[in-house]
Amino acid sequence: MSESAAATAASNKSRFVTAVWAIVWKDLQIEKHTRQTVSAMVMFSLVTVVMFNFALETELDAARSVSTGLLWATILLAGTLGLNRSLGIEQENQTIDALLIAPIDRRALYLAKVISVTIFTLLLEVVLVFVFIIFFNKPFWQPIVLLTLLLGTIGYISAGVLITSMTMQTRAKEVLLPILLLPLVLPLILPAATAVGE
Repeated sequence: MSESAAATAASNKSRFVTAVWAIVWKDLQIEKHTRQTVSAMVMFSLVTVVMFNFALETELDAARSVSTGLLWATILLAGTLGLNRSLGIEQENQTIDALLIAPIDRRALYLAKVISVTIFTLLLEVVLVFVFIIFFNKPFWQPIVLLTLLLGTIGYISAGVLITSMTMQTRAKEVLLPILLLPLVLPLILPAATAVGE
């Protein structure tokens, strides 16, 4: 490879990383000022967990045995809400058009959104793990459990951002997203839930 080609490749890589970081930073700053996405995810999750707890209050052993599935179900439902909100804000503020016509690689836009929503979801999971430990008295802080949650979340959000970008221009995007996404990620989530349960 010639020096000019190597320099061009290095420049392209630098622009790619810069674009990813700029979009992630923008998303984090928007969330810092509005607190729309993470707060909505956390509140939805807390309501869901309380409902699960009331439904299983008389059967503590049964609740503990299904707590892993309940944890992932809560993450999936709240994550779907987060995906809709994260890209919905771009549409509401009409910044999605600016991002699409900007001279950046579309892969940078996709990767940045995956990173942003993954960060939001991981923040949610920190709260959820504490809540599930309190309600169901199960040791979710084990390293293998946390690693499985991390990898499962990355896979789920990676697919979720792709599906959300496909459905965000439709009228029924809030309905279409879970219909298309959940069957797609089920083969990923089931082994993850089993691993966490063990």
